[in-house]
Amino acid sequence: MIKKFRHTCIVVKNLERSLKFYRDILGLKVYKIITIKGEPLERIFNFKNAKLIYAKMRSPFQAKNSPSVFELHYWQRPRILPQPGYDHISFSVKNIDYEYKRLSKLGVKFIAKPVKAPHGETKLCFAYDPDKHL
Repeated sequence: MIKKFRHTCIVVKNLERSLKFYRDILGLKVYKIITIKGEPLERIFNFKNAKLIYAKMRSPFQAKNSPSVFELHYWQRPRILPQPGYDHISFSVKNIDYEYKRLSKLGVKFIAKPVKAPHGETKLCFAYDPDKHL
């Protein structure tokens, strides 16, 4: 059961160019830029030798502790996948392991089982909707 909306993400070809647009032109505020690579990222996305840089952004009018954010993902490795554009929507759930089992039984396809996020205590996993959106 979904508890709340967390974020929307798009994959970009050039992080600096996209930051100039979303930050400098549209006025979103960057509150964190994170680089992750190696084993945790490979388990989450099932990519070998993966490296991801992403920016977390908010409206300048949003509370600083608001969990709802907009993310820009720039994949340094692999360079082929995923393609630029819409990537995923994120929701919070009460018990991710339970939801993984429940949704799997209902035929929902996942990239991998829930794993601990490399930058915190949160567990996460990615599932596909009927049109293959994450």
